[in-house]
Amino acid sequence: MLYVILIAAALIFAIVLYDKPQMKLTFKEGEICSHAGQVDKSFLHRCKDIARKNPFNGTMKVYKSKEQYRVKFSKSVPNKTRHILRSALPGAKSHTHKR
Repeated sequence: MLYVILIAAALIFAIVLYDKPQMKLTFKEGEICSHAGQVDKSFLHRCKDIARKNPFNGTMKVYKSKEQYRVKFSKSVPNKTRHILRSALPGAKSHTHKR
């Protein structure tokens, strides 16, 4: 019985430590109501502009792994707005093909 409790405690501890985004933004009705982590000032300004133009509610978590950013959105963020926010990231690559 003790091993079940120890395994459960280890899983909870791992989940708490694993979900550490570099930055977390919370949007409410087209405004940023809270942000946490290392948020770049220019990125924050761009996110405010995007949220004013396309009002929505939801959260955005940005994880950094080596050279790339990985972004997770809540389900309430529209797909069009997700694309715009991804392209606003500081290290975002354009999807155009150069010849």
